[in-house]
Amino acid sequence: MTYFKVGEEFLQDLLPELEKAEKFIFMEYFIIDYGQMWDSIHAVLKKKVAEGVEVRLMYDDMGSAGKIKNGFYKELRKEGINCYKFNPFLPIVSGIFNNRDHRKITVIDGKVGYTGGLNFGDEYINEDKRLGHWKDTAVKIEGPAGGNLGALFLQAFDMN
Repeated sequence: MTYFKVGEEFLQDLLPELEKAEKFIFMEYFIIDYGQMWDSIHAVLKKKVAEGVEVRLMYDDMGSAGKIKNGFYKELRKEGINCYKFNPFLPIVSGIFNNRDHRKITVIDGKVGYTGGLNFGDEYINEDKRLGHWKDTAVKIEGPAGGNLGALFLQAFDMN
């Protein structure tokens, strides 16, 4: 296990691990926001899809509201990324807002997993200074426990 005390360390480790993916990449995040962090991850995901790697991405609709375009998941699907938004927000249908997906999980080939408090937004790597220095943490898990994160991801993803 490797501990990352700030988002910059996490991203610096994540990108080369994503590049190594041979079979699949699963990602589940509460917030995705456009910017340097997402752009660097997105570029690798598109590259891996072109190489034949299965890429699945799930994000929380409320968590990402106002940060990404309404058709974000459709754009990613056109790129070959199997993308879903968790619990699409429908204010007319329900006033219940608490069934949200706050997990932050990446699983690569069932061998490497990441989890923690970091989302995909520039504040998490201290590129967006409007909120001051952002300190959130993550861990990298290697070995069979990474596969366990994959099982958690698939349970939620298969509900879509």
